[in-house]
Amino acid sequence: MRHSSHEDVPGIAMQVTRRVLVASIQVDLDEGVLERFRHELLTRLHQTGSRGVILDVSGLQTLDSDEFAALRSVITMTTIMGAESLLVGLRPGIVSSLIEADADVDGLATAIDLDAAFDHLLAVDEPDEQAGEDPEDVADDDAPLAEPGDRGEVDGGTRDPGNADLPPAWRERGER
Repeated sequence: MRHSSHEDVPGIAMQVTRRVLVASIQVDLDEGVLERFRHELLTRLHQTGSRGVILDVSGLQTLDSDEFAALRSVITMTTIMGAESLLVGLRPGIVSSLIEADADVDGLATAIDLDAAFDHLLAVDEPDEQAGEDPEDVADDDAPLAEPGDRGEVDGGTRDPGNADLPPAWRERGER
């Protein structure tokens, strides 16, 4: 039995940025490259505890259905390890070829470029800041909306509380 050595197989550059492991695939994906990549990516993901993985394939001129299936398999493995994965930078010709070849694209998370991928992954981690919401404007889910029996009554009568109890964004729009 031949022992597999990764020394003579081209590697794929990887780095961790903002708890996201980015793999920039710039070499043709033959069986040896894919095996080395899978091993190194999963090892690095385990070591770093990254919560997201971006597979940047913008450097690939071609991607056949077998190579695509191998990348899908790697994406499944990273998901099982607890990381959300996105495939980034697919060229239009590659997308057309994959669809014509009836490649399995169901449930595949993609982004047009690295910026969009980071925006997506960071929005999952920090929804309020990414959406531009001021934490002061967000209602406290644990706070009661009103005390039991409180209907805006003052001295046996009723009063219109106006919009003072509404979130600031609603007050500005005059909503109730």
